[in-house]
Amino acid sequence: MVWAAHSFALEPSEKVLFEKNSLYQYISVIEDTVKNERYIRNNKREISQGGIYLNAPDRLLFEYSQISFISLAFLDREPRDVLFVGLGAGAMPRYFNKYYPEANIDIAEIDPDIEKVARKYFYFKGNERMKVHINDGRLFIKRTQKKYDIIFLDAYQNDYIPFHLTTAEFLKEVKSRLKEGGVVASNVLSPFRNKFFDSMVVTYDKVFSQLYIFKGRKSNNFVFIATLKNRIRDKEEISSIAQKIQASKKMDIDLGKIGWTCEHCDDYKTNAKVLTDDFAPVNIYKYQKSEAQ
Repeated sequence: MVWAAHSFALEPSEKVLFEKNSLYQYISVIEDTVKNERYIRNNKREISQGGIYLNAPDRLLFEYSQISFISLAFLDREPRDVLFVGLGAGAMPRYFNKYYPEANIDIAEIDPDIEKVARKYFYFKGNERMKVHINDGRLFIKRTQKKYDIIFLDAYQNDYIPFHLTTAEFLKEVKSRLKEGGVVASNVLSPFRNKFFDSMVVTYDKVFSQLYIFKGRKSNNFVFIATLKNRIRDKEEISSIAQKIQASKKMDIDLGKIGWTCEHCDDYKTNAKVLTDDFAPVNIYKYQKSEAQ
């Protein structure tokens, strides 16, 4: 076990509860005693992989996690089988399990230390319908024979998505694991922090029939919703369906309002290149950037 000393400044109200260099990344658990919030962070203070309200751990703290549930509005049935690639604090699968207790939830998480942290510090508990699989997300998708109604892609290492989870080849594997009418929801950092945002748009658009982009109003996150259906849904239809789901489930997030933040990819003009296994320069750019500093 290798422990790390944090190299970033904390806010006066923040304290470190746990830190470790795992096999895959630096992990810290930070608690803000004023906001009454707790986060998983890496060595960049502003980047969090997950978090909770300490006085309301069942609520979703981060905007992107709330937006991701707009995926429900693109499914023509109750979800029965769901996959999360990336566990983080476990807030999203736990929230899904709360409102859809009959759904079977698989979670692919490469780092066993993340699962331990989620259980110890973020009230995550698996059950017979919500199971964590310690495995690389791409390998899990490649090897499983199961198909899913919704696949959530939320795997980050530090501030970037691992390159092999961004390519057209990977997304084709994801597509093959969807049931008919299934949906993919992917958490993506904004162009401000993600040099390959445009390429990711083009790559998703190439693999899936329809791509809808939802923009966070407060954060630097976007959520891509990708479907296999040819018919385009407009904001009014998305918002209307989302509102009905929210009302029927008595969810504490405003899905109807989230529906109005949609942008169809046809409105997003770019000449960026498709990311493939032979052209996925995300990690290269990351190292170039760190060498320049």
